[in-house]
Amino acid sequence: MRFRHIRILTGILLVCLLFTAGPAGAAGRIEAEKAFVEAQKALASGDNVSAEKHLMKALQSDASFTSAIWQLSQIYEKRGKLEYARELILRGLNQDPQAAWAREKLSQLERILTRKLLNEAESYMSAGSYEMAVPKLSLYLGIKPHDPIPLEMLGRCHLSLGNLQTSKEYLIQVIQRDPSNRDITILLDAVDDRISRSSIDATIGRARTVLADYVPENREKAESALQDVLKIDPGNKWAKEKLEELVLISRQKENLADEGAKQAREVIEKGIDAVKTMDNPIPRTVSILKSNMTVGMLLIAIVLLVLNLRKKSRLRSFPLQGSLNLIPILDIVSLLNGNLKTGRLQLTFNRGRGEIFFEKGEIVHSRFKSFDGKTAFHRLMEMKSGKFVFFNHLPNIKHTISEPLSLLLLSMKSMEQSVTHREKQQGVTR
Repeated sequence: MRFRHIRILTGILLVCLLFTAGPAGAAGRIEAEKAFVEAQKALASGDNVSAEKHLMKALQSDASFTSAIWQLSQIYEKRGKLEYARELILRGLNQDPQAAWAREKLSQLERILTRKLLNEAESYMSAGSYEMAVPKLSLYLGIKPHDPIPLEMLGRCHLSLGNLQTSKEYLIQVIQRDPSNRDITILLDAVDDRISRSSIDATIGRARTVLADYVPENREKAESALQDVLKIDPGNKWAKEKLEELVLISRQKENLADEGAKQAREVIEKGIDAVKTMDNPIPRTVSILKSNMTVGMLLIAIVLLVLNLRKKSRLRSFPLQGSLNLIPILDIVSLLNGNLKTGRLQLTFNRGRGEIFFEKGEIVHSRFKSFDGKTAFHRLMEMKSGKFVFFNHLPNIKHTISEPLSLLLLSMKSMEQSVTHREKQQGVTR
């Protein structure tokens, strides 16, 4: 008997729908109405899942079918899917703005939904799951865009997530809605301070990266990176010190170049003077030398240059000092070797002090802590940071190194390879 009543009711409903469809009784509306009727059957038998499927099918056939919209929103509301129910009611009101009951239902749903969203967001924030709270609060704002509470909560969430600029934007909106909120003003100042500090840290990080790979050819790039730090933080002590070191190294290289050019000019002038002072009636050997003036001047220049260099090297210090952070120790050793320098290179680190002794550019001794000779040299060459000073004086020391610099560097590579090979063997054994 019950099913016969259902069939009669369904038939009546279908006839009513066909009459009210009017010009819209196209294929889409007909399919939608059939699906709607099947949904009523499912609801009558208590099968809400099937009813939902039929109603969704009806809306796929005719998106403007308000009867299916209203009924599907009621199903979602009963199942606790308030967000979906709200969206459907909004969609139905767009089709039928005069539906007063739907507006009342929408207001009721939004009160329940906003309270639910706020409680869920607070729970997520209490648990430290700020990324889960953000979508809940964003949905809340979609319902109540002028409420400062979710705006403040979003600002705090993004602050905890490290999204400083986004946090600032939300907090500014809170101040615009509630200018007297002193707590938000203080929080906004703290966010501004963190944004400024973050910018400084990022700029310093870029400068450190440039200096870590510093070579003389990149001097302008390094100076520019340090100047960027000082533009943001004029009192930055680290940037000032590094900039001063770069300037000092540049001046030292310029002094070396000027010194070499001056010595060359002095030698040539002395050679010319020596040739000019030769008298006309001279011995046969001098006459031959004068006839080949270019060769004679060259020989005199070489002799005087060697004597002059040896004399000056004994009388004053070689002006070379600075930081290993800017000039690698290998470059310093190569520079002293190439210039045939004699003296003592003093290296200072956090872990102690070491020395490398040069004689005519070649290394003759080295010491570091309890190590001497090649072992000390190898350990010093591994240092990446510290200070260096070269003194142009070689004390009386025991010569513990006899190999030229090229062989010393090769021995370092072979030692590294043997250590790597031994570590690989130990790894296989394990």
